[in-house]
Amino acid sequence: MIKRAREIDLKVMIGCMNESTIGSAAIAQLLPFIDEVDMDGPLLLAEDLATGISYDYGKITISGKPGLGIDYCGLFEK
Repeated sequence: MIKRAREIDLKVMIGCMNESTIGSAAIAQLLPFIDEVDMDGPLLLAEDLATGISYDYGKITISGKPGLGIDYCGLFEK
């Protein structure tokens, strides 16, 4: 979709509402290819499922670990 948007001179935005760090880490993989991003969903959660992304006044830092770069917290495991 990004490729097609570029072909027809459209900008690309990706966002979330109350996404956990897992979903936001997936969005982060596309940051070099998009124009606008809204991935502050984890900041709105009382408890998150994972860690691996940090936010500092609009600057997004990813962990650099393999894959999505996250550590799953296992909040809902028995």
